[in-house]
Amino acid sequence: MERNKADNRQKLNWILTGAAIAFAALAIAVCLLLKPKTGAADRFVIRYGDGKTVAFSAWETRTVVIRDGEIADRATGEGDENVIHIENGEAWMEQANCPHGECVKQGRLSEETAKKRPLGTWIVCAPHRVYVELAEGGQ
Repeated sequence: MERNKADNRQKLNWILTGAAIAFAALAIAVCLLLKPKTGAADRFVIRYGDGKTVAFSAWETRTVVIRDGEIADRATGEGDENVIHIENGEAWMEQANCPHGECVKQGRLSEETAKKRPLGTWIVCAPHRVYVELAEGGQ
């Protein structure tokens, strides 16, 4: 009888030890999955005009107006104008007065959507020569 109790305690100890190890492994896996990726895209680089470049954090909220190859204070709808909006890790061409508006139709660009987009990490307005790229901090 005493031997059965000892065997049962030993089995219970092994079960509890196994459960503790499984829980620890699960906790480590969750931490690794939730850890921010190093090298993750964290900014948007806007190229415009004659080789001008400006970069903004992907996590700030900002509206950028490019008019006739220069950054402008606000949208007026005059000249060759593109309005780019950045918010919560996404960027999109909010409006553009280019002939076909294909850049607006390209939709929102983020690390998640870049995998499914025909142009990947880019939004392109060819007529106005305005390009938005989702990039890593080191680029």
